[in-house]
Amino acid sequence: MIKTAIGSRKSLNVPKSAKRALVVGLFVTVVASFFDKGIAHFVNPAFRPGSESTRIVVISQQFSTNTVRRMFAGWSFLIPKDENITTTMEKALSSSVAIPVARSNQAYTPVTADYTIKCDYFDFSLNEENLIENGCAKLRPRIRSNTSNDDPFVIPRSSNRWGMLMNSGWEPYNVRVATLSFQLEVSEEEDGCATYESTRLRPYGNIYDGISSFPTTATSKCILPSGDMAVVSLTSTRFTFRGTEYNTDLTSKIFADTADELLLTMNDTFKTKTIPPLAGVAASNRSVEMWAEIRAMNSSVDILACSYDSYRQDSDSLYRNVECVYHIVKVFVVSQPFNPKIKEAAKIPKEYPYGTFMILDHLPAIQDGSHAPISLAKLRNDTAAVSDYMARLGTNVYVDYYEDRFYAEYEVKDIRSGLEVPLWVLAVSGIILMASFILWQLTDWTVDSSHRSSLYKIIAKRVASQTDTPMLLRAKLGPQEPLELEGVVLLPGENIQGTDPKNEQ
Repeated sequence: MIKTAIGSRKSLNVPKSAKRALVVGLFVTVVASFFDKGIAHFVNPAFRPGSESTRIVVISQQFSTNTVRRMFAGWSFLIPKDENITTTMEKALSSSVAIPVARSNQAYTPVTADYTIKCDYFDFSLNEENLIENGCAKLRPRIRSNTSNDDPFVIPRSSNRWGMLMNSGWEPYNVRVATLSFQLEVSEEEDGCATYESTRLRPYGNIYDGISSFPTTATSKCILPSGDMAVVSLTSTRFTFRGTEYNTDLTSKIFADTADELLLTMNDTFKTKTIPPLAGVAASNRSVEMWAEIRAMNSSVDILACSYDSYRQDSDSLYRNVECVYHIVKVFVVSQPFNPKIKEAAKIPKEYPYGTFMILDHLPAIQDGSHAPISLAKLRNDTAAVSDYMARLGTNVYVDYYEDRFYAEYEVKDIRSGLEVPLWVLAVSGIILMASFILWQLTDWTVDSSHRSSLYKIIAKRVASQTDTPMLLRAKLGPQEPLELEGVVLLPGENIQGTDPKNEQ
């Protein structure tokens, strides 16, 4: 094409329209060639599940440690940045942790089902003292330290808000706020359900202002003897202050919710260093060893607890700091038909043990070399989403902590391979295709057929116009002579090869 374009430059027999069409066609060909190579960098292999699916029940052997909190080893997962927390849970349930014999060419999706809420309004009992009554079940948070938490002093603030001061008679400044156990009692005749805080307690020693343990969500699901199911999810965030006072300036840097009621109220609560005497009891001047601010509403509970954390660097130096933890709890009881396949495989009915089903670690975003402020509102939404997903899993997922077995029903689809093409690539390709079609039509309309047809087509048309009898034709052909058949001129001499005669040497 390039050689033809150069040769036709000085030819007088080639119309300008044909020359222009040749140049434009050459330009488009070069551009299309580069576009074809460049576009390949934006097209990536992709794998997607097919449309047909089957359902299978997977039974996998697990391992659990013999501790107070039952949990299978390896069931702790990190939530990637900007990923939905239920997506992380679904991926975890579809991983080799839950399905050791998973096939790489198949996609496994846990089966979920709708549920009916049986109870989402609870009595609230704080260290054996009923603060909210007339609910369908009882919630009992156990805010524990290495004290016994005897005789807590409860400060009513509103119908769903309380403060609490604790003392066990120990010497001040030698305790630390530890894990929270949260227990749900459905009735006196039935066993309840519980979960435990899963944040990592930092070792004794030097501390720094700020987060000591990033937000962590622990979730439990319990099958009750009645056949109903209880779901308890608890998200905890630990933070510390150097010194002996609560620091609101620091909490405003740790949390994005600067107007949070519990964070603001704790500043005043922490200033109370001695528990007031109880009615009818002489003042004992008991020093406060743990402070708590609590909010309960329907099926949600928020608890902020703080205490002193002390350590000795040497025999003469006692260092005291403040350690706090913010708990967010979401719990409800649901009703859902038991999965018959799981029931048969797990040989139910039998005693229903409970434990921590899964732990999810929240990874904050990075901002100016440190973590961005943590949103308590988002943590509440995530905690509620975890409880909802656990309820939707229902009895399609069953954990037997006595036999260390995991049962789950999955929807299985074969994975198909293909290409992932960005939308803008398809749009640009369509535009180029349309432009090429328009260019082709313009060329067909403006350029004579003798300049856009093959040599054989031109010969056939010229011969057919002179004779319609098949025969051997006498031809006259020379290097610089016109092409003639039976005296009929088919092509001028210069157009036989479309080049400059000077270049024919």
